[in-house]
Amino acid sequence: MNNTSFWQETISIGGQAAVSRFMTAPLDGVIDSPMRQMIRLFSPNELMFSEMRHVDTVANEKEGRSLIYAPCEQPLVFQFSANRINFIPKAVERVLAAGFKAINLNSACPAPAVVRSGSGSALMGNIPQLTIILNELQKSIAGRVPLSIKIRAGFKEKNALTVAQLAQDVGCEAVIIHPRTQPERFSGRLDFDLVAAIKKSISIPVIYSGNITKFEVAQRIHSLTGADGFMIGRALWGAPWKLKEIVSASQNIPFSAGLSTAFDCIVKHLDLNAQFYGPYGYGHFKKHLAYYIRTFPNAANWRTLLLRSQSEEEMRTILNALLHEARESNLWLPL
Repeated sequence: MNNTSFWQETISIGGQAAVSRFMTAPLDGVIDSPMRQMIRLFSPNELMFSEMRHVDTVANEKEGRSLIYAPCEQPLVFQFSANRINFIPKAVERVLAAGFKAINLNSACPAPAVVRSGSGSALMGNIPQLTIILNELQKSIAGRVPLSIKIRAGFKEKNALTVAQLAQDVGCEAVIIHPRTQPERFSGRLDFDLVAAIKKSISIPVIYSGNITKFEVAQRIHSLTGADGFMIGRALWGAPWKLKEIVSASQNIPFSAGLSTAFDCIVKHLDLNAQFYGPYGYGHFKKHLAYYIRTFPNAANWRTLLLRSQSEEEMRTILNALLHEARESNLWLPL
């Protein structure tokens, strides 16, 4: 199943324009608008997802902050979380008016706060409510854009096969599966047999999500599961070129990023954060810094200095010193 032609092909979800078999994950708090713009510097066409936002928030926020994105981020899918249907129609209208190309329901998030609200992966433990929410989303979307769902192996017990079949029955155009249960979060055993069973049981695309760090991993998972597409998430943290790296490898196209690429990305990413978040953009950016510089010389010392910075100006001064040391050390090497 690792034939070359498979990786050359594209997939289409719900009749939308064909896209690469690789796409970004909706990694909340990490793959925000500035990060998506960074990814676009390397990967101009791959499908991307927004951060997860609750339907109530989207329907009622005055400034529509969660709906803001740069044109280059398209094609872009909006991901909802939900535990009730009250505000679904209004939220859907706002998302579609903002120009998002598709909608995804998150039934996978394992975070305790999300689960306590009855959203995220908790929906997999409440099939009647999940069915109501999916039907309301379909009713509100009214065929204007595709609806997909992101699921786990299950909430406490594995029931992803049942949920995937339900999703197809109510009209979802794709199923994204992270094959661990909610208690396992991101560290349990990945159940490839479950993904393979889902692929055999439904006719809509099955997108695999979980621990894909390089093309060879995707190749192996495809051979085990038959998955149609692959979602890249945590591997992008501090490496916005990672999607490009994986796609290039799948096409046998040489690509490599070095410390110079990383430093250029740090500066550009900081600029985008400042534009998007204003005076506190540098603070938001700190979560990315430790990942960006982990392969730099004396990374631990520089990380401490950068995370302790009290202003954007101070952060830029430290970054300039880091750049000087990296060049002087003759360690401007590929990552």
